[in-house]
Amino acid sequence: MSEAANYKLRTRAVRKTYGPVVALASADIDMVEGEFRTLPGPSGSGKTTLLMDIAGLNDPDSGEIWIDGKLATYLPPFKRDLGMVFQNYALFPHMTVFENIAFPLRMRRLDDATIRENVQRVLDTVQLPDVGNRLPRELSGGQQQR
Repeated sequence: MSEAANYKLRTRAVRKTYGPVVALASADIDMVEGEFRTLPGPSGSGKTTLLMDIAGLNDPDSGEIWIDGKLATYLPPFKRDLGMVFQNYALFPHMTVFENIAFPLRMRRLDDATIRENVQRVLDTVQLPDVGNRLPRELSGGQQQR
């Protein structure tokens, strides 16, 4: 069994360039189940590039990305079972907060009870447990980001 099997996410020497520009020099991350991480750094240091590589929205030039102990470096995004929240958030204005959070879960055809449970867990995690029935325009900017 590979050492990567011990991690929910592991990256090794992930590198990405755009022509002569090095967007991400080399990234090594080890994350276990339930761990929460931030990626601090100045603008242009490769934080978003790394997240895009992990999500499968970019292919790295070199290195490895392991998800749940499986090599995922060149898997398409839909086979990675990951979600990504972009810096410029996009909320469906005609849908409630609950419906916005539930949308990708419905696309995965999860049952209603599982969706309700997961949406409430997310709302609790971002400290917005009672806003599920509101529309995005009824939230502050900070609440919308969460």
